[in-house]
Amino acid sequence: MAKLQARGYVLHTRAYRETSVIVEFFTPQFGRISAVAKGARGSGKSDRKSLLQPLQLLSFELAGRSQLKNLGIAEAIRNPWPLRGNCLYSAFYMNELLMRALPETEPVSLLFEQYQSSLEHLASLSENDSLVNIEPVLRSFELMLLQELGYLPDLAHDAQTGEHIDANQHYTFIAEQGFLPCPSTQAYAIQGTDLIAIEAREFTPSARKTAKHICRQALLPIIGDKPLKSRELFLSHTGQ
Repeated sequence: MAKLQARGYVLHTRAYRETSVIVEFFTPQFGRISAVAKGARGSGKSDRKSLLQPLQLLSFELAGRSQLKNLGIAEAIRNPWPLRGNCLYSAFYMNELLMRALPETEPVSLLFEQYQSSLEHLASLSENDSLVNIEPVLRSFELMLLQELGYLPDLAHDAQTGEHIDANQHYTFIAEQGFLPCPSTQAYAIQGTDLIAIEAREFTPSARKTAKHICRQALLPIIGDKPLKSRELFLSHTGQ
């Protein structure tokens, strides 16, 4: 039986048969990959159950030739990230995005690095930290996700002429096409200065709002219009 060695984060678990669970992992070498953890809900496997929690970084062994692998030995590489409040909901949002957007078994090493740095950044904030500090983390993650999937629009060039974005111009965003010049009076007109800031990952108040609009529109063809549970939790917690 073929065996694979991997490291990655637990994204999600769900019950499977009588005593097992299906674990969704996020790894740099295989992207999103599923495995059956046999007996993980049994009384004799409480140690394994405690390991298979979201935001836990593990080294583990996978066996089997089918797409759904069997989970072998699993060990914690580090303690789970100590996230609470807004920061925890933000991490759950990233997990749900990965579950909805990533195809199985496609390597995404740059996105994995961005995910880890995002968790580290969130862990450095307080549980009720302002969205001013949290939103740049989420927007940077979304932009990297779009880049890895090939859906990131060209933030630096006019999609119609190929010219560099003009700071004094306004643009409309069309998913899977890019940014086209438009009158400043048009609904959702985007300032060129915001696009330049987002390209440089400089999230001014205006750029944060614009980046949120762009990411939401660009992600729609990937994740669909079914509401994200984590987003609803986050909004109910922040009251926004």
